[in-house]
Amino acid sequence: MGRKNPDNKPLRIRKTSLLGQRPPDYGQMLVTLALAQSNLVKAGKDSAMPHFIAIVKELEELYGFKFEIMDEVE
Repeated sequence: MGRKNPDNKPLRIRKTSLLGQRPPDYGQMLVTLALAQSNLVKAGKDSAMPHFIAIVKELEELYGFKFEIMDEVE
């Protein structure tokens, strides 16, 4: 599978549902997501990346957001 962001461009989180409403634990979800990614990078665990991506996809569905590549830094 090819990388979707081979140039490592900045990402943004775009809401896809919930009409602008966020669950009460949205901030905690983002913190947990960032810590998980940090731990994977620190450990150099490339083999864990498919599992991490699957979790992110589930969170995107559950919380109504998606990651989007930014063309320009805003």
